[in-house]
Amino acid sequence: MEAGRLSFRNMTALAPMVRVGTLPMRLLALDYGADVVYCEELIDIKMAQCQRIVNDVLETVDFVAPDERVMFRTCEREKDRVIFQM
Repeated sequence: MEAGRLSFRNMTALAPMVRVGTLPMRLLALDYGADVVYCEELIDIKMAQCQRIVNDVLETVDFVAPDERVMFRTCEREKDRVIFQM
């Protein structure tokens, strides 16, 4: 992969699917050889309302909505390999 440019040539990806783009599934796909993984499609206004929280227990970064729902969770292991869909 070139710096700053994403090419899907000769790559294996976990394609976007409804309710299947959560962190555990993304990590499983990486374990099974995916080069990139997609998160679930998220709504921009909902993300703008979120608070970024570092979760030391799970070693994740969580984006939490005002109603305390985790809208997006990521971790160091998928850094540079997750495609954030908004």
